This record gives sequence, structure tokens and C-alpha cells, in this order.
Amino acid sequence: MELQPEQLAEIVEQMAETVIAASETVEQMTERMDHLGDQVRQQGEQISALTIALETLTENQNALVAHISHLAETLQRIAASLEQERDRAI
Repeated sequence: MELQPEQLAEIVEQMAETVIAASETVEQMTERMDHLGDQVRQQGEQISALTIALETLTENQNALVAHISHLAETLQRIAASLEQERDRAI
């Protein structure tokens, strides 16, 4: 079975259209992958920023707890001192 030149031309044209369509699909997929890559990078930066903020918050909370503990000790000493003063006055 021998193909006619018109048939060969049609097959070549269909193959060319298929190659072009596949190339366009690959290009679209590449663009989508680039976009996803950008989103992943942005999310990574956001996670890093949140991690730093959380570390800072934890440090500040630890410092606050230390200050409150010191304040509580001071208040206990003042209360004890006031009780001693009251006991002496009685």
C-alpha cells in the first residue's frame, strides 16, 4: 500500500500540529511549575518570618515570667516586712 503525496502531506501536517500542541502544553506546564515554585518560596519565607516571630515572642515571654517572678519575690519581702512592723507595733 503506497501513500499518495496528499496523504503524506496530511500525516506530516497532523504530526506537526501534534508536536506544536505538545510543545504548548509543556510550556504551560513549565509556567505553572514556575508559579508553584514561586509560591513555595514565598511560603518558605513566611514560615521563616513566623518562626523568628515565635522565637522572639518566646524570649519576651520568658523575660516577662522572670520579671513577674522577681516582682512576686519583692512583694513577698514587702509583705513580710509589713507583718514584722505590725507585730512590733502590737
